[in-house]
This record gives sequence, structure tokens and C-alpha cells, in this order.
Amino acid sequence: MVYKDLDQRLRHTVWGFFAWTIATSIEAWFLLYHSPLQNGLLSIACLLAIAFVNLLIVTKPVEIYRGVEIRPDCMIIEGQDIFWLRMMENGLPAFHPGQEGNQVLSGIYGTRYVEYLTVRRFDEYDRMPEVFAAHLQQAMQQLWAPALGLGTDHRHSPPRRRD
Repeated sequence: MVYKDLDQRLRHTVWGFFAWTIATSIEAWFLLYHSPLQNGLLSIACLLAIAFVNLLIVTKPVEIYRGVEIRPDCMIIEGQDIFWLRMMENGLPAFHPGQEGNQVLSGIYGTRYVEYLTVRRFDEYDRMPEVFAAHLQQAMQQLWAPALGLGTDHRHSPPRRRD
């Protein structure tokens, strides 16, 4: 299952500052030294307007799509974080309300409380967090309930064959 999220890593902030500095510097050089405008005050006003527009462009949040895969023995987040069902002995992860109307998937994993992921709400009419939570909970129930409810322990991965 795939959901939309914001990429809030530091590299986007650093890249935005770098891009804003370079773009604004080139525009300042052109406006102050090669502009056909004769009025210096008008050139500075144009530079401030351009710097503000550049700031709006580089501070726009970066939207990405993240994925969660539910398998019979594990949950894989973003194709790299694997959480094994056998370590979820105290119950399945569940969604809880977070800040700003977000939904947070959390639960006990081994001996630790883990927040697996956060599904963000983009505006007040966005129902994606609730829909995603319902679909993910349904997938967990379909794939994991037999292992947890019937008393047979299918939570462990089958052993690897050695050839």
C-alpha cells in the first residue's frame, strides 16, 4: 500500500538554502551591475521581490510516496525497515490519533514501544489517514489473524534450506 507524505529530511532544507542563495546571487549580480534600469532603488525593490519568490519556491514542501507491505510473517516499510510478526507478541500495531489530525501506527515490538509510521493529513478535508489506516488494519487482520488466533504459530519464517 502506498501513501503520500512529506519528506522533511535535512538535505532538502540545506539544498533549498543553497539553491536560494545561488539563484538570488545571480539575479542580484544582474540587477545591480547589468540592469537596464537606471534607478538603484527600483533595482533593489526588484531584487527583494525576486528573492521572496525564490524563497517561496524553495520552501515548498517536498511530497513523496511511501510504501508499506504486509506479508504473512512481517511488515516492510519503505522496502528497507522490516518488522517481524514474531516480535509483536503483545498485539498488533494500531493507529492512534497524532498531532494535527495525523494517524500514527504504533505498538510494542519486542520490548520497545515503536512508532512505525505517521500518515499525515494535508488539509481538514483530507480523509487519506483514515482510509489508509482501515486498509492497513484489514490487511494485517487477513494475513496475521490466522497465525495469532488459531493457536498455531505460523509467525516464524520457515528455515532456509542449505544446498
